[in-house]
Amino acid sequence: MSTLLDFSAAVATGGRGNTLSGGQIVDVITGGTPLTTIVNPGANCALSYVTCGDNGYRIMPDTDCSLTLTGGQPGQIQIMRILIIQSPAGNSVVTWPSNVIWPDGVPFVDSRSGAVMCAEIMFDGDNHYYGRRIFG
Repeated sequence: MSTLLDFSAAVATGGRGNTLSGGQIVDVITGGTPLTTIVNPGANCALSYVTCGDNGYRIMPDTDCSLTLTGGQPGQIQIMRILIIQSPAGNSVVTWPSNVIWPDGVPFVDSRSGAVMCAEIMFDGDNHYYGRRIFG
């Protein structure tokens, strides 16, 4: 089967025979977890889940920062992705929220200049938060 996309029937057929409409292709390309950027949050940075679905934050601290976490819809599993990027000056210590359960231990946030780390926190729909380090 060809890997070329043929839109003559208003759909694209992939190499495995699956079809997508033009709208579905656009949704896949532009979809994903929306990230809100917070630059220089100060000593405290409040993070909250959106009303429906998943969300995330890109945090660039300029000083030591404590994260707090709230929200999550009852009966709905939600994921929050948190990307922490140290400033060129670095040396910002980031403290994770105390209400998160970290099965593999609380992740270390490198404070060196330009260091990047990513974690996800899942709300289980029943007032519990579980976190895991993705990278960094």
